[in-house]
Amino acid sequence: MEQEILNMLPVGKLKVSRPVLSEGESATTLPHKTHSCLITFLDPETDPWVRKAYGVAGLRRHKLLRLTGEAYEQKLNLNQEMVSFDILGCGLRTLQRDIAFFSSLGVLVPFQRSFRQPRQERFYYKVAAAKLFLDGMSKPEITARLYLHPGQTDQFIRNFAKLAKLADSGLSMIQIETVSKQPEVLIKECLELFKTYNTPNLFKALDLLTKAVH
Repeated sequence: MEQEILNMLPVGKLKVSRPVLSEGESATTLPHKTHSCLITFLDPETDPWVRKAYGVAGLRRHKLLRLTGEAYEQKLNLNQEMVSFDILGCGLRTLQRDIAFFSSLGVLVPFQRSFRQPRQERFYYKVAAAKLFLDGMSKPEITARLYLHPGQTDQFIRNFAKLAKLADSGLSMIQIETVSKQPEVLIKECLELFKTYNTPNLFKALDLLTKAVH
């Protein structure tokens, strides 16, 4: 049965589950409800390019952002020990050095109990890429610093531009989610960034960006 379940998963995907406790339940209470998500351990289209461009350590950091970001979008924060030992095959200290590196760039790597730093200072990588662009960093530099594929950088900035335009049009959060088909957490973080950078110069840049990507 377990093998049949594994065979049903899309290529390169892993299913991760964790118990969800209701009010009054303890960790020893059985049975648990579970919250599950699918994360991409292997992307055959992107990972070979990333490894060639950034090496094995760069691929690890690329996967770290992708795995935690996908889980975050599905409202599940992963456990550091599981990601380091069971998924990435690295030591916990190595993982934590990677987290600290990304944090220095304003990138949140969302894990359980990882929100000690003031939340407004960091965004998860899809939104952090847009913030770095608004701060004046070039697309090639963003791509290299975040261990991304160039197409990803363009896509993340384009997504922010579109969501900012929708927000400026006066649409509600629910309406933006319906129109954009983007994950709720991505929209919320983009709107938070939009509030901070809602200036005439931003909209001039967004107009130029929108014309450039269409």
